[in-house]
Amino acid sequence: KIALSGQADVTARLPFISDDLAVAISQQGLEAALDQPLARILEQVQLALDSAQEKPDVIYLTGGSARSPLIKKALSEQLPGIPVAGGDDFGSVTAGLARWAEVVFR
Repeated sequence: KIALSGQADVTARLPFISDDLAVAISQQGLEAALDQPLARILEQVQLALDSAQEKPDVIYLTGGSARSPLIKKALSEQLPGIPVAGGDDFGSVTAGLARWAEVVFR
């Protein structure tokens, strides 16, 4: 997923299975594979918006999936006119988990 965020086609090598095993993956193939999970994400976004009864000023993405052009595009289409922003994709997730661990394990 990470490699396909920046290029159209990638060859994924799987040496942990076999030294010669590799598979070609395309952004188009990834899009087809993620169609159903992405639809579920968008359903959850809509449920959150309906519950909040507010329109967000900005959509803030974090984590590895925040780099996905598919997710950014889908959210931009579902919520037109609302800017999509991001930050430290991995550091913010780690910081959030550390804060939650502090709450849980005090």
